[in-house]
Order: sequence, then C-alpha cells, then structure tokens
Amino acid sequence: MNKYTFSTQSGKAYYCNSIPGFIKDNSSSIIGQLVRHSFEINKEQSNAWENQVSELQTRLEACEMEGGIIFEYDIVRLGKRIDVILLIRHMVFSLEFKNGKNVFTAQDAQQAEDYALDIKNFHKESENLYVCPILIATDAKPYKKHQSLECYPDKQVHLQRENIETVIPKISQIVDLYGEDESIDFDKWFNSPYYPTPTIIAAAVEAYSSHNLSDIAQSEAGQTNIDNCEEKIFRLIDYARENKKKCMCFVTGVPGAGKTLVGLDVVAKNMDRGAGNLSVYLSGNGPLVKVLREALKKSVKARKQYNRETETAIEALIQSSFAFKNDNASHDMPTAEHILIFDEAQRVWDQGKMKRKHADNPAMDVSEPHLIIDVMDRHKDWAVVIGLVGLGQDIYDGEVGINEWFRCGVEDFPGWEIYYSPDIFNQVEDKSIDREMIEKCARCHPLKDLHLKTSIRSFRADKQCRFVDALLDNDPLSAAETYRQISKKYPVFITRDYASAKKWARGQVRGSQRCGVLACSDAQRLRPEGIYILKNMGVENWFLAPSDDLRSSNAMEVVASEFDVQGLELDWSVVCWDADLRRNENGEGWEYFNFRGTNWQKRKKPEQQRYLVNSYRVLLTRARQGMVIFVPRGVDPEEDQTRDHKFYDEIYEYLKSCGIEDLPQQC
Repeated sequence: MNKYTFSTQSGKAYYCNSIPGFIKDNSSSIIGQLVRHSFEINKEQSNAWENQVSELQTRLEACEMEGGIIFEYDIVRLGKRIDVILLIRHMVFSLEFKNGKNVFTAQDAQQAEDYALDIKNFHKESENLYVCPILIATDAKPYKKHQSLECYPDKQVHLQRENIETVIPKISQIVDLYGEDESIDFDKWFNSPYYPTPTIIAAAVEAYSSHNLSDIAQSEAGQTNIDNCEEKIFRLIDYARENKKKCMCFVTGVPGAGKTLVGLDVVAKNMDRGAGNLSVYLSGNGPLVKVLREALKKSVKARKQYNRETETAIEALIQSSFAFKNDNASHDMPTAEHILIFDEAQRVWDQGKMKRKHADNPAMDVSEPHLIIDVMDRHKDWAVVIGLVGLGQDIYDGEVGINEWFRCGVEDFPGWEIYYSPDIFNQVEDKSIDREMIEKCARCHPLKDLHLKTSIRSFRADKQCRFVDALLDNDPLSAAETYRQISKKYPVFITRDYASAKKWARGQVRGSQRCGVLACSDAQRLRPEGIYILKNMGVENWFLAPSDDLRSSNAMEVVASEFDVQGLELDWSVVCWDADLRRNENGEGWEYFNFRGTNWQKRKKPEQQRYLVNSYRVLLTRARQGMVIFVPRGVDPEEDQTRDHKFYDEIYEYLKSCGIEDLPQQC
C-alpha cells in the first residue's frame, strides 16, 4: 500500500509515491494521474511523461534505491513545476528533463538551477538538506567538461548535466558523498511552508499577470508585518469609499522591509475591485519606473500577449511622478484613479525645487506633496493617498522629506484624515518632523501596523540593515556584533583588489541570479581603477538583460550609482568605496567630500553630508545574499594627492573594525 499521500496540499504535485511503490505502479495509471491534473495537455507532453516514467522505473529498479518520488512539484514563485523530485537518504534531487534533446543549453541549465535554488532558499524543510539540481538532456552524449561534485556553503550541490543513461549512476555517486542514513519525513517535506521573497521586479510581474502577490510573496521573517499592514490599508480604503472620505496614510520601515511590495500588492488587488477602485503606482524614482515597466513588457511579450493596449495599461499602472505632475497640473479634472500609491515619498521636492524645475507653470509653485494631495482632492467623493516612506534614504538635493506631507495635510487640506505609525518619530534622521503638530491634530491617527520593522530584501539575514546602520553611524562594536550574527548566512568581505572582488561576485551567481558593481555618484577618483560612473547607463538593460549581454549587471562592466539602484536589488554586489566618505583625523567619525575640478572639496552643509551617508546606505543595502566591499590602495600623495593612500587605508581599517573579514584568496 502506498503510504505517500498528497495530504493537505493536493495541488502541490501531480503524482507522488515511494520509489519502490512507483516502480511497482502501473505506468498507464501514473500517466493517467499526470494527465488528469494537467490543464493544458498535448501529445508532446504526454509522450514526455511516458518516457520519464518508463525510463525512471527501469533504472531505479536496477539500482534498488529507497526514498520518495514526486512528479510535477509546484514551485510557486516561478509559476512552474519541477519535472521530478527524488528524496533519497536525506537529500533532495531536482530533475529537469529535456526529452529528445541532444545538447545542454545555458538557458536549460539556468532553469534547472533556478528550481533547486527556490527549494534551497524558500522551502522550509529543505533549509538544512543537501539539494542537487540535475539537467537531463535525454539524447545528449555524456557531458565532456569536468563536473564538480562539490557543494556551495548552503549545501546546494553544483549543477550536473546528464543524459538518460548517466543520470542514475550520477545520483548514486552524489548520494554516496552527501547522503545520510536518516530518511526524510515525506509528508512533512511535501507540506512544508514555502516562504519566497521575490525581487521587486518579480513582484511587479506577478502583480500584473495574476493581480495577486500572495502566492509568491510570503516572507517567513516579515510576512506578519506585511499582512497586518495590508489589512489596515484595505480597511482604510474601504472606510474612505463607504464614508466618502479623503484619507492619507504612510507606510514606513527599514530598508528592504517590503514597502514597495506592499504598494504593488495594493495595486494588484485593486485591479479586480472594479473601475471605481482604480489605483496608480507612482514614483519619483525614474530608474525604478523604467525597470518595472520594461519587466512587465518583457513578461507580456513572452506570453505573446503584447500589443498597444497592454503597453498603455502598463504605463497607466506604473507612472513617473514627474509625468503625473505635468499632466494633472495642466487641468483641474479629477484623476481616473481614486487610490494613489506614492513610492519613496520621502524623496518629494520642496517648493523651491518645484519652481525651478517647472518655471513655466505657475501651478507648480508649491511643494510636491501639496500638488499630489491637491490633485487627489479634486475627487468629489473619496480618495486615498498611500505614501511609502524609505526613511534614511534621501539622496537628492531639494528633497523636502516626510514632514511636508504632514504639514500639507494638517494646514493646507483640512478635509483629509492622516494615518501613520508612531515609529516614524524614531527613524527620521534629521529630526525635522514636527511631532507636536502631528500629535495635536485630531485628524492624525497613529497605527503601529503601518511600520514594517523586518527586512525581507535579504532572505538570508534580516539584520543586514542593522549592521549597515551601525557601520555608517560610527558604531563599530555594534556593527561587529551584528555581523557575527549574520555572517554565516550573509557574507560580507573586503578587498583592495578590484579584479578579485568581481571574480568573487561572479562566482556566487547561480541560475538567474544577478550580481553587479555599485559606486557612489561622487566616486570620481575610482577612475584609475577602471570604474566610471555614467549618468545614462541604461538601467533597464543593467537589471534585465541576460548575462551574455555586455550591458547586463552580470557582465560587471557597467557601474551603477545609488540613483540607478535605489528601490531595486541584486543578489550579490561589489560596492566600491571612494574617498568622498572618509574617516576624520581622530578616526571617530566621517568626513564628507565632493570632487570638483581637480580636488576634493568638503561638504559643509548638514543636509549634503546626510545625502552622502545615505548614498552609501543605499549601496550597502542592495544585495539580497552577500557583498564584497572594494577599497582601493591609493597611491603616494606626491604621485596624486586626490588618491592619497592614507584616505583609503583608514577607510579599510575602520571597515575591518566593524567585523568585516578580508576576501579569501581564490583559486
């Protein structure tokens, strides 16, 4: 009798059994189960299953393996299914079949490795198991290149490329290396919680295609935060609509806590609530808007659904705040959308910058928050503005910060109700927020669930942002202590060799993961190292182009600045540190510089100093899985005083005091 059951998650797979049970099972019955569960079945797929079942029954019987087998196991985040899972001697084998193929392609290898990565990183019961991806081109000749049987630090075995003849012998070989006598509890593994943490790009694509992120966005660490926050937001939306109210709320949180994801989820779920609930995702972050729009277009094109109407819909869903302002300041009609999500609301412009940038339009002679609220106030019935606030990340001159939103709501628009988390008072760095004004206003309501306190950007280490904060706040002891807690899951290294840094980052990439080189926009003295910061570096290609495209981040030829990457993320990064942010004479704090003409010039204004520190904060919090910091060696000041080795040596020593270890020598 088959002891393996689908248990509580019958949709997770099409067929499962013990390996002995599978061998004894009638192949026609197995094919019938596979076909019955499939929504889109064709002759090619049916033949592929017949081949897989027949070959695996014969070859598994010959080697007398024990364990479990699963066909078409659901990988939620990728929206696909793994062809075959084998659970053998406390190991997980992920098999990707390419039936009839006689070559191993890079695209197929990436797909096979992505499946294993999802299991290793997000499938709770596989967290401490060895996971091995195998690409099977059934008709290929044996792979000629050397295939390493080693594994990564997280226990994922290197990808193996096999044909139908060599696959089972290879599995036996790997089991002998890493297998344990203990067997896997099948039901527990099969019904394991699955906690994917999608990139912003993946989240946007899923939001547009399914109108719901709930299946792919289930962070173990921060999901309760996110769920509670979204519940409060939808309650506010319902309250505003039912009571004909105008409401504004602010979602705050640590870097990478999921603020943008929350915004995208609100947009996604409102797509199914009717025309009267239309929402728009707005951002002043031009690169973010470009990348998200291009990612959606690529996704639609891949499904062969792209046309002029879909392009228009994508551009309406995700908009640049600059274009939105220009459009709506030219008339006084209400917008089609009743709900406006403004990402990175801390980066709005003050009245002075608005006037300079839009000198030809008198309607723009107000602060950006005032204009946005005024546009939404045109609705006669109800409206909701949701501000996503990335505290500590203001990096542009003329950014007025969060207090202007509150001031406008309290003083300029008395018909609006305002909701915020009390945590906002603890996190605004320059303390410019007027707490007394807010707390005295009867229309301002504190809601603690509007603050996201846990970073989900790095699923490996939710304390990463705490480490970065301590490092930048001149607290090396706290930084070192926090780093000791995260270092095994989130490696950070330091090196004086740029080539070694890039080699390390490239070596970490698996499947469709991305690495890239980052540097501050003011890092002008990195040029002798071959590091050039370009203003128009093609951010869409940097984030979306395949690895063999030289414009891709993975090629590591194009360097991105804080302006290019804020709000987005990589898996692995090389952060290049220049002398613009260096240690002061007593080594107890920072000194802040701009490079102008041929010399470094001190930044004297506090806001300019804050912008620089926050630029490095952005760069140091982009990597989801790990990073290496490159600090140049510099030269003798007689050779070039702008690259004095003392500047860089002191930066290096400080970073070392924060617990960061030297990059190990690589073979």
